[in-house]
Amino acid sequence: MSETKYTDAERPIWVPYWPNTLGRLWQAVIAIVAVVAIAIYRGRLEVQGSDNGHTIGSIALLALMACVWIGINDNVIRWGIPVRFVRRVEDHALGSGVCIPPRTAKLWLITVASILVSGMGVALSKSDVFGAAGMPIAGIAIVVLVATLGFRSSVELRLFADGFVRRRRSCMFFFPRTHDILVRWGDVEQNEASTYRTSEKRGSGFTEPVLYVRATGLGIERPRDRLDQPDRMAIRIHLLAAEPNAVLASMKWCTDGPVNRIRMTGYDSPDLLVPPPLRERLELSRS
Repeated sequence: MSETKYTDAERPIWVPYWPNTLGRLWQAVIAIVAVVAIAIYRGRLEVQGSDNGHTIGSIALLALMACVWIGINDNVIRWGIPVRFVRRVEDHALGSGVCIPPRTAKLWLITVASILVSGMGVALSKSDVFGAAGMPIAGIAIVVLVATLGFRSSVELRLFADGFVRRRRSCMFFFPRTHDILVRWGDVEQNEASTYRTSEKRGSGFTEPVLYVRATGLGIERPRDRLDQPDRMAIRIHLLAAEPNAVLASMKWCTDGPVNRIRMTGYDSPDLLVPPPLRERLELSRS
């Protein structure tokens, strides 16, 4: 992606609808330091010839994967270190635009973690203390790996001069399906920033950002997403490979007028979704 050539007056105004924070990041850093300390202790045990070194090392690696999982799900990596995969796209009917692809970090993390945990389970099966639980852990990890690769879904958002497209892809082993919903900018009535919990149980799951778009003529005969309603479309921004506030700012910016929408067709249009530097975002979030 090239350096932005737009001035502040020619680009969307970044507003912390979902404030950026590093609180969870520091907790993850402390947890990782603790895991490293356990790993060093494990090394000392192995040097001394203790049989507990192998077991403690496996537990330390499992704890490290848990820390990384919490970091990705609780807005540490997504908001603290934004991923810039936004690119230009050409559509035969809508012309040039911007494509915000889905995030794949979680998919790769689950895949790698499942492989590592299955290996840890096999290693633990050789331990005198945790031998009985080793193979069940490996079996569960393999089931999680097969389910993750066989049943998966993703969300993609495309912005054009005429409107935007929410593309949902789902895959059931070797049978992929794609659902596109086109909304014209002139039909958009409101862009509402909100949140939802990933679990229906009270107090469980993670709080994730979601954008609700109210528009006329959506024509959703049946919800493509469980958060959809006949007059309101849900875009789960946390599933997109871009900073959530930058995506919402661009959506509001395109709704304001046709001149802004035309800029989405330009060569440097992906730069419009680049958020401010992290320090500036943190300052704005605290103000």
